[in-house]
Amino acid sequence: MRIIKILALGLFLYISCHNETRGQTQLDSLRSILDLKKVPDSSYIKTSIELCKVVVHTEFEFLLPEYAIKGLRIDTLNHHIQLKFTLLNYLGNYYWEVGKLSAAADQFNQMRLLGEAVNDPNIASNSFIGLGIVHYIMGNHPQALVYFREGLALSGTDSLLKVRFYNNIANTFSEQGRMDSALFYYHHSIRYHESHQNWEYLSNGYANLALLYAKLRKAPEIRKNITLALESAYKSNDPVQIATVYQLMGDLAFIEHPDLAAKSFKMALDLAKKAKSYAQIRKSLENLSSLSNSTGKYKEAFDYLKEEKYLEDSLEQDQEKSRLKQIEFSHLAQVKIAEEFKKNQIRELAAVKDESRIRTLLIVVSVAFITLLILLLTGFQTYRMRMKISRTKERFFSMIAHDIRNPFSGILGLSGVLIEDAEIKGDPVQHRQMSALHQSLNRVYELIENLLQWSQAETGKIAFNPTIQSLYPFVQEAISLHLESGKQKSLTFENQIPQELEARFDSNMLQTIIRNLLSNAIKYSPGNSSIFISAEKQGKEVVIQVRDQGTGMSREKLIEIVKSTKGISTPGTRNEPGTGLGLILCKTFISRHGGRMWAESTPGQGTTIIFALPD
Repeated sequence: MRIIKILALGLFLYISCHNETRGQTQLDSLRSILDLKKVPDSSYIKTSIELCKVVVHTEFEFLLPEYAIKGLRIDTLNHHIQLKFTLLNYLGNYYWEVGKLSAAADQFNQMRLLGEAVNDPNIASNSFIGLGIVHYIMGNHPQALVYFREGLALSGTDSLLKVRFYNNIANTFSEQGRMDSALFYYHHSIRYHESHQNWEYLSNGYANLALLYAKLRKAPEIRKNITLALESAYKSNDPVQIATVYQLMGDLAFIEHPDLAAKSFKMALDLAKKAKSYAQIRKSLENLSSLSNSTGKYKEAFDYLKEEKYLEDSLEQDQEKSRLKQIEFSHLAQVKIAEEFKKNQIRELAAVKDESRIRTLLIVVSVAFITLLILLLTGFQTYRMRMKISRTKERFFSMIAHDIRNPFSGILGLSGVLIEDAEIKGDPVQHRQMSALHQSLNRVYELIENLLQWSQAETGKIAFNPTIQSLYPFVQEAISLHLESGKQKSLTFENQIPQELEARFDSNMLQTIIRNLLSNAIKYSPGNSSIFISAEKQGKEVVIQVRDQGTGMSREKLIEIVKSTKGISTPGTRNEPGTGLGLILCKTFISRHGGRMWAESTPGQGTTIIFALPD
């Protein structure tokens, strides 16, 4: 069973990625374009893809990641989505073939994210093929099935893509020993390829069935499907595919029919040599050596091993030649650049010898120097003036912070004590007066806070330290600070945020945002009404809403207030004044989070301020 599992994996790898070999001349031509010429980004990426097609499954395949990665780096803005998808697919297939499964999974995951970003189900579906193959190779068959089924769901009307998933799902079921399920998907695949005469894929399908029946030890079915696989391979006219079937025949006959296995492996070797398929040649030599060793033909086994070693040495020599040629290309490029530079120098020296040109050049340089000097002096004076104004502004706001805000907070606290005292004494007149005083002091204190934060935001002195926190308790604490102000209008606050909802935000900045939005809602709310705060996750954002039942405003006024950068304010329901500075701070801090802010309002029905924070 272990041999059959290895055979299935080898055939699986071949089915997943196969291209015909190309000539050295074409490879050199493509590399000369990529290494020596300045070409537009799209042309460079297309040439990289052509080079990948040429080197895949050849002795020059080691060049694939170098040029594929360069092509991907060029398209940083995702202007060429389909081309980028092709390069990611090449890279992913290359990495899992050489055993770098983690790197392969990373490329296919990037492909999946690319497909989701541009809403292209074909790209996403192909990425699931790659991810499924990686997990299949790692032996994580349940996860491989999850990826294959997700990809199948995205394949839509692409019949050929569906069939690839059928085949991969069948392979996975076969590895899990779920033979009935495997047969169901294999037959789906074969019926499609028979109707479209896709001989290469049909050959692979029959080969898979032969492997499955080998696990079930059904010799007639094995012979039948191997014969069909070989017939389809010859119809495909692909020597590598034919060699693959002979390779499979040899593997299946290895133990019970060593003579038949030897003939099959030799046929596979001859075909692989004609096709110049390094991987197939090496596999055939390994099998022939193993077979000869098991039948006691140790000299033949040694000869095959020696031929395989010679093949590896030749490959290393070819790779070294290719590297040397690349160095030669780079050297020629440097020589060419040096020659161009020398020619430019000669032309410039010849131009300088012209006396009138020198005179004109001197005049231009002198005028330019004087102009530059004037600009520098003017700029320096402007800079000094700005620095002086900035220092004066900082001293002014420092004075507000230390000499006004701190004593004022004490006065605000004292007014709260006076309100409590009036309540205890049961004096409604004094309570009403103290409440009005406290409300006025609170508005002034909020104005001072907004001014200080605005000045710090303007000078870039506010630190931005976002963390992931629960929203509900944070907003509930902000509401508690406004209960006294809301009580003056008999307002109620409803925190409708789900307690499990989390968001990424800077605590100080969000506190300022919620404080100002609640103050505005209180200001424009009529008595005995409610203020609602809600939040929900929408896609990749957390959207927070502050809604009142106040006066509302027209669409024109709403647009003017939201887009304004100067601060626009209108009196509240009890003629409360305002500066509009709070809304400017809100927009500034929301923008700092990378979020956005908008509003909805209907005259007479209230206003909803909405902002979204990235998740």
